[in-house]
Order: sequence, then C-alpha cells, then structure tokens
Amino acid sequence: MDSLGLTEFAPSPKSVNIKSFKDSFASTGRLDAEHYQPKYEALYQALAKTNKIFKLGDRLSFNQRGSQPDYAEEGLPVVNSKHVQRGQVNMSDTRFASLPDKTNAVVIQQGDVLMNGTGVGTIGRAAPYLYSEKALPDNHVTVLRTDAMSPICLALYLNSIAGQYQVDQHFKGSSGQIELYPADIANFWCTEIDKATQQKIDKLAQQSFTLKAQSERLLEAAKRAVEIAIEQDEAAGMAYLVRETDVVIEESSS
Repeated sequence: MDSLGLTEFAPSPKSVNIKSFKDSFASTGRLDAEHYQPKYEALYQALAKTNKIFKLGDRLSFNQRGSQPDYAEEGLPVVNSKHVQRGQVNMSDTRFASLPDKTNAVVIQQGDVLMNGTGVGTIGRAAPYLYSEKALPDNHVTVLRTDAMSPICLALYLNSIAGQYQVDQHFKGSSGQIELYPADIANFWCTEIDKATQQKIDKLAQQSFTLKAQSERLLEAAKRAVEIAIEQDEAAGMAYLVRETDVVIEESSS
C-alpha cells in the first residue's frame, strides 16, 4: 500500500455524486449511478496525488478472453475461474482441450496475468501464470500481457483495494449475472511502481509460493505416514515422514 500511496486512504462516506451529462454518459457510456460513487473518484485522486498513473489498456500488449473449450482426453490444460485464485493459479483438477482450429486462438503463456470476468464472488480475482506449460483459458477468464509491470506485481495490484474498487466500478449486470469485459479492464487506472520495488515484491511472493508448496508436500507426507502407521506400524510411519521431511529441507536449501 505504501508503493501505491494508499496507506492512509479512506473511501468517501458519501453515496451521491452529481455529474453533468458531459462528465458521465457522454464520456463513459454508463448511466448507472453506482459507477459514479464518490469513493471511486476518491481512489483516483489518491492514486494521482502521489503516483504517476496510466490506463492499463495503454500498456497491455494482449487483453482478451478465452472461448468455450473443446474438451478432450489430451491436449493443453484448461484454466477456468475456479483455478484463478487471488494471487495464484491452482492447476490441480484441470481438464484438457485441443487447441482451437483458428489463427487467433487465445493461449496462456508463462508470465501472463489471468483475471476472472464473471460471477459473484469470483469476478475480479487475478493471478500470475508462472507455469512453463502453455494453457487455454475458458470463456470466463481474461488473459493480460504486459511489460509495464511484472505479472506478480500486476496481479497484486489488481487484487488490492485499488484494483477491486475498479472491478466494482466497471463490472456490468446484476442479480448474479455480472461481467467484467476486457474493455472494462483496459480502463483501469494503474500506478507506476519502480523496478527495484517490483523486484522486492516478486522475491517475497516467490518465497511465499515456495513455502506454501513445501507445507502442502509436508501435509501430504503426514497423511501418508498415518496410513503407513496403520498398515504397518508407527515406527515405519515415522521413518517415512522423516525421509520426506529431509527431502523437502534439502530441496529448499539447494
């Protein structure tokens, strides 16, 4: 939040904002009052006050949703909205699909940022795609690609109060049928974050990813150790757990 200049940001308690036609529908194409709530204007002013800001669309080299996948027994893994968590793409329990037979097919590459574009509770979640294997997004996931910010930092920004306020401001629809389109994401205001700060954030995030992966491996090892203790004896279970723990420790120190 320090990097964004929002440490002391307090949203406006006002619920009414008076706008002229020129400053509302004529410039945004939006007539819904929620889009013009004072808290969104306060956010923009806070960002602009302490940072150099830019429209995200001006820095994106790619901004497009996927399509309905043609599922198959093999092919590329398909990423849908349940896989895109806040800050991390969970590739467990993925299905596969063949690459669409068209030249403009959307393919996820390492370093892309994925953002959910539909659904109450899932809309606006963003995560960096850090896997080396390419994947296919379904029609609820938008793929963002840019050199202006590291994928980890961009995803963190989109998941922050700055990004989520703009999700709330720009999504369309109601009653559970809400959508955040690529054109809406392009209108997000982002702030410049210097390279040194980005590198620090990336390093901390990578460390957290590593620790999470290690904890998940140790949890699975503990479950298996209990099974071995039941099947054989407690000594065998403990021996297995010690071996697996040593492997995790050795890998983390290498």
